[in-house]
Amino acid sequence: MPTNQNNESFVELFDVSKRVQLAKVPLASITFMPRTGERVFLSLHGPGTWEAYTVVNVEYFLGFDLSTGQPTTSGDRITLYVEESKYRDSKEY
Repeated sequence: MPTNQNNESFVELFDVSKRVQLAKVPLASITFMPRTGERVFLSLHGPGTWEAYTVVNVEYFLGFDLSTGQPTTSGDRITLYVEESKYRDSKEY
């Protein structure tokens, strides 16, 4: 059965300096949620090419069912606001 993507819960990473969405994944596939100050490593250009981003803010958007007037878990969104992070290559350690 097809699902309505507008009602799916998801996590997105948003680059605050470039003002672009870097990634969007279903909330169910996330097992750990990074906190402010922690780094996230993304492989945006294929295997072995990791880019580091530091979480600067986290916002939770909770779904709401207009027909019942009650909160719902459908359509929840978590946005991790990130900025590029400079990290030392493992060869330097």
